[in-house]
Amino acid sequence: MAFWTCREIDGKWWFVAPDGKPTVLRGANHYGDGTYMPVNLEERHGTAEAWRRSVRDRHREWGLNYLPPSIGPSVLGTEETRPERNARGGMHWPNADIRRTPEWPAEHFAELDFPFTAFLEVPKQYMAGAGMPDVFSQDFRDAVDRRCREFVAPLRDNPNLIGYHFSHNPPWHPHAPAFDGWIAQIVDDGREAKSEWGRLMGRIYGTPERWRHTYGIPLNDLAQIADMPFPLRGYVSAANAHRDRLAFMERICREWYKIYAETIRKYDPYHLILGDRNTLHLQPLAEHAVRTMGEYVDVISVNAMGPAEVILRELEQVTRHWDGPIHLADTGAGVYGGEFPKSAYMCRDISEFDAIYGSLMRLCLNHEQIVGMGWCGYYETPSERSGLVDSRNDEPLADRIEVIRRWNAWVDETIRRRHHGR
Repeated sequence: MAFWTCREIDGKWWFVAPDGKPTVLRGANHYGDGTYMPVNLEERHGTAEAWRRSVRDRHREWGLNYLPPSIGPSVLGTEETRPERNARGGMHWPNADIRRTPEWPAEHFAELDFPFTAFLEVPKQYMAGAGMPDVFSQDFRDAVDRRCREFVAPLRDNPNLIGYHFSHNPPWHPHAPAFDGWIAQIVDDGREAKSEWGRLMGRIYGTPERWRHTYGIPLNDLAQIADMPFPLRGYVSAANAHRDRLAFMERICREWYKIYAETIRKYDPYHLILGDRNTLHLQPLAEHAVRTMGEYVDVISVNAMGPAEVILRELEQVTRHWDGPIHLADTGAGVYGGEFPKSAYMCRDISEFDAIYGSLMRLCLNHEQIVGMGWCGYYETPSERSGLVDSRNDEPLADRIEVIRRWNAWVDETIRRRHHGR
């Protein structure tokens, strides 16, 4: 049985479908699970199953060729959150409740008979805040194993599955907002992480006195670090403490990718490992993380918004240290006429939207590493995110759909001419 692969052809990387044809992946992210969006799901579609089919059918109609993960921010669609127009003409949703819906279960993707990628979400969808995992613990290994047994194993022989993502934005770089928080959580609270920290301190400093020059606390033996209540709190050398945390995060990163990759391969030897989706415009991607990913993933996945020239600038963090395929897993731009909502790149009008979508299509075709993109997103949710369908009434936004149809047809025709006879 044939599966999706990534292959280098004449010096350029491509996603290659099970029938052997190279393609540029195109899909629309953030369509949710039907719980909150669209607001009129039952009225318009009757059932969630019918709604899911409509998401697939629209992808086909518009020239999009895969379903990216379903997850993403959703606006709770109650009467209290109906949009209103403000004094400047922009739309906002008063008292909007923004929630993250979980990934579809494996059977929902499988029932549609259409290419897809999906998130595993262990321990959670977005890697920040409370509940960060002690990756050195058996609990974390068991959690990844349970999720892979539940989600990966049933899809092992599914030819429509392209590959697996892990989670959003693990904070590998010291400038990432959750970098220090993750380390502090697991070293303070995790038995295995604290022991790993103590071993690292022993390797770095060698003697209690050398360690004291950084952390200030007198010890008789470095083994005492594993019993300290808060071993990261208090230091007399900020520079050394920072270097120690960076060295520890490198070990977290390696353990994270090793466990995920080995567990996926335990249940599925065939499909691509797409790794985490790393949002480059929100936090940098550390060199150590790129090099570690290169050992364990088939494709490096990134989120970056805006036209091609902006994306290329963000990608320098990856392209300097990785020679393989890159998937723009979450990319795009919004079109707004009122006040600026939360979004990463604003279009002045539909002509700029057209130019940006076209620049991304040319980038996917001509850059030797870029193999596809997931547009951000499927639903337009005023004050929160730009998309292709109005979440209030499930109506496609016609001017945007015309743009993506035209460019998608152009991409397919260009690939057909370029690879005719292969």
